[in-house]
Amino acid sequence: MNRQSLGLRLMGLAASMVVFSLVFAGFILHALFVSNLERSVQGDLEAALTRIVALIDPAAAQPSIRLPLPDPRYDTPLGGRYWQIEDTDSGAIARSRSLFDQELGGEPVSETGTFHFSNDSNLHLIMIRRPIEVGNRHFEVTVGENHEPIHEAGMRFAWDIARLFSLLGLVILGIAWVQLRLGLRPLDRLRSSVDEVRRGDVDALTGAFPSEIQPLVDEVNALLAERQSLAERGRRRAADLAHGLKTPLAALHGVAMRLRDRGDEDDAVVLDDLAQEMSSRVDYQMRLAALRSRSREHRESSSLNTAVLRTMTVLRKTGRGEMLHWKAELGEEVNVDIHRQDLLELIGVTLENGAKWARTTVAVQSSKQDGMALITVGDDGPGIEPEHMQKLGSRGLRHDESVPGTGLGLAIAKEILELNRGTIGYAVAPLGGLLVEIRLPLALS
Repeated sequence: MNRQSLGLRLMGLAASMVVFSLVFAGFILHALFVSNLERSVQGDLEAALTRIVALIDPAAAQPSIRLPLPDPRYDTPLGGRYWQIEDTDSGAIARSRSLFDQELGGEPVSETGTFHFSNDSNLHLIMIRRPIEVGNRHFEVTVGENHEPIHEAGMRFAWDIARLFSLLGLVILGIAWVQLRLGLRPLDRLRSSVDEVRRGDVDALTGAFPSEIQPLVDEVNALLAERQSLAERGRRRAADLAHGLKTPLAALHGVAMRLRDRGDEDDAVVLDDLAQEMSSRVDYQMRLAALRSRSREHRESSSLNTAVLRTMTVLRKTGRGEMLHWKAELGEEVNVDIHRQDLLELIGVTLENGAKWARTTVAVQSSKQDGMALITVGDDGPGIEPEHMQKLGSRGLRHDESVPGTGLGLAIAKEILELNRGTIGYAVAPLGGLLVEIRLPLALS
């Protein structure tokens, strides 16, 4: 898929949305997990703080508790659980053995609050502080717990979420790709149907399409029908013009005959030439009107050898063809990218040109060369000077006015090749006459 691909855009959008959604969800889940852990720790700390408050000895000179707490972490240096009692009247402080020589600092509070505390000793705590009054004395009781286990649990949970969401993302993207291919399948069918129209297999798009695409199909079919109607109308107008000119041309021939009967040979020849020229021009335009317009995406497939053999069979039955020896040296069967009718017209005008100039023999060869189909038509006629070869194929140009013809055969061949991305060249034939070399692109397999 290229940058302009609809599938690539949709897949990129789906991938972006999936990644963003999963990353966002991962952060939210991690935050909720850590928040729940902290709330659980806060519940334990509140229970411990309430027990410490109940154990404070109001009669002692220094802040103290009457009984040790059952959790051994309070008595282990840096054990993970800590308590501190501060006499706000005297500033005296009592703390658990787990605090060792450290002190839980912070601003005084007027009500119970939850805080995060850290110091230079890499001690990071989550703690609860509550002001209390026992008798006439005022205390500030603080209970804390290491936050590191919560952080480590959060990191482990984050990695688990990352692995799970990575697998989930791959599954979602795989499903999205399948959904995308299924969703774009009607467009593939539409493309295939358009290709069938271009090949000339059908005249309109056929098949069942989703309701979202059907209006486009209807519009394309209407456009195809309109184009076909215009083409047919143009052909009919050309045919009407050709038929309409037949009578005036016949009249010109009649006038020429009467002039010839009166002895005015010069004027009769002029009229005959004019009538012949007009007739050949009409025939030329009619044959061009029958050619099929092509685009680079329009693909065809026609058998080259079949067209050559069929045309030779027909020409051999003509008066001129019966007097000639026809040689066909055809290579392997090859299909070319040109409509069958246009190929027959191309081979026909080329072989007719060879038959017109040949004395005894017309030789035809076909092969593959440089990824193209090559067909050569040579004759043993008088040939043509090399400096004049570049002018061959020009409309209406006749090399020898003494030979009957219009000079339009090779011009028609050139027009056909231009429509079908082919080329034509000229050289001296091994038989001594003119060698016409035609190259056509091979049909896609």
